[in-house]
Amino acid sequence: MSGVAESNTVTGSAKNGISDSTEENSSSGHSKDESSFSSVSDTKVRKVVEYDQQKDLRTLAEWICSGAVQPEWAGDITWSNSMFNPLFKPSFNEVETKCMEVYEEKKMETKKILGNFDGQISLSVDNLRCENHIDPRCCGDYLCLSAHFVDENWKLKKRVLCFSSRSVSGPSDDSLHGHEDWGIENKIRAVTVNNGKCYKEMVEHVKRHIQEKKEFQLNPVFPVYCCGEIFRVMVQDAFGKIEDIVCKVQQVHYFKTSEPLWSTIWLNLQEAVKSWSTGKLSTKDVIGSNDVPSPEEWKKVEGVCKIIGSIDEVSEALFYTTPLTPNVYLYHLHELHGILTKMSTDSDCFNRTIVKDMLKKFDQYLDNDMFLLLTMSAALDPRFKMRYIEFFCSEVKCKDEKTQVANVLWAMQKLFDDYVIRFPTEGESCRSRRWKRSFRVVKDYQQFICSNDRPAKKSDLDRYLEEPVLPWSPDFNALSWWRTAGTAYPTLSRMARDFLAMPMSLSTGNGVYYTVPKPADEHIVRLKPDLMNALMCTRSWV
Repeated sequence: MSGVAESNTVTGSAKNGISDSTEENSSSGHSKDESSFSSVSDTKVRKVVEYDQQKDLRTLAEWICSGAVQPEWAGDITWSNSMFNPLFKPSFNEVETKCMEVYEEKKMETKKILGNFDGQISLSVDNLRCENHIDPRCCGDYLCLSAHFVDENWKLKKRVLCFSSRSVSGPSDDSLHGHEDWGIENKIRAVTVNNGKCYKEMVEHVKRHIQEKKEFQLNPVFPVYCCGEIFRVMVQDAFGKIEDIVCKVQQVHYFKTSEPLWSTIWLNLQEAVKSWSTGKLSTKDVIGSNDVPSPEEWKKVEGVCKIIGSIDEVSEALFYTTPLTPNVYLYHLHELHGILTKMSTDSDCFNRTIVKDMLKKFDQYLDNDMFLLLTMSAALDPRFKMRYIEFFCSEVKCKDEKTQVANVLWAMQKLFDDYVIRFPTEGESCRSRRWKRSFRVVKDYQQFICSNDRPAKKSDLDRYLEEPVLPWSPDFNALSWWRTAGTAYPTLSRMARDFLAMPMSLSTGNGVYYTVPKPADEHIVRLKPDLMNALMCTRSWV
């Protein structure tokens, strides 16, 4: 769609691309000056340019892809006229096509960045949900596959690779195949998912796909189970124990509700308990006495609120940390474990049962893979190293403390050895090239001399663990520290960079409080699948 517009600023019809012409007046009543002006106007050549809609279309598409503008705004004439030439009236198909062009361009740029990246990349598979009752077509669950890495400037980056509706087919969903189009299979270090059978199948699906392309001694792909979910599960189980009582509380106390957050439920119950304890609750509108909580039931609610208050305190301290890197998780979980352990002995029988159930779930979460990931990540924090792992195991893993510490050190050493092989130092690489040009006997002789006549050279890992831990600082930034420590520990810093990129939780900040999957953007999920995916991706790339 095109028109013509004056090159100069004009008013009236010229703004709409219509060039005014001076009419020739034949009336004999006009003065000489007027006739002269008319004559000049008639001979004046007015410069006009053709309006190029494609420039505005490109601008609009870039705005939509960046998230600055919602897709439906393209059809708002008033808004469009205020931002663009009034001649700009594109169809939605034109806008969609241009958005897809922007997506393909940005995808090539992002693919190049990931392809040239010399470190490891962690994936996350998040579950989002849309419950739009006005437009039921977009209701349902959606999977978001994202890549996480620490760039060359030691900045934590996240890029959405694929966003699609979740089908009933389980791990064969499009989101799980999304990484295949990016050529990063040999760079995948970990996959973060929710805790559950179907999500564990997702991890196995990804691991099987890339198994042949990775040659690590340790597990080629670490499964990471969302830490934020263990908080949610513990809280919801506690609420479940007093579900009937909560219904009674709602009969006598108005619950302020907004989003489905467990913190909101906890705050409402706290207010209700406070009103009850001060005698401010009225039961005159309650029909039956059975619908009013008894004093014993109020005590149960009060006890549960105290437990959840402790969980909320640790949750806020952990999940609002910026940047949220894996090294800070273990000591926050350690703090929570200590609080729950104390409550399991101090509380009454009812609350002791709740707390002991929480501790069981806590211990299940810290089994096997997650224990190794959390402890190795903490050991890569120079404030902790292996000293803190020893301290943690003495309090949480009391029965087999020495074995657990030894397992962590062994796992770190094996993983570090893999990095030494993949990223040899300059001296090692030169020596390897010389050996390739030598006979076997010469190579064996050189190895014999090194092993018998020279003391073993300490590795980055050995030197790092032997040096004293740093003084405690709550504002410590592991990314900044390792950035400057790269010259002292060239190989270990690579390993640390890859570990610090692993997302230990799918949600941070307010997102960890949701009792249901986080809400999907309704403006996006109502679009066609290809455009929906394109916008979710590009909004994380720009």
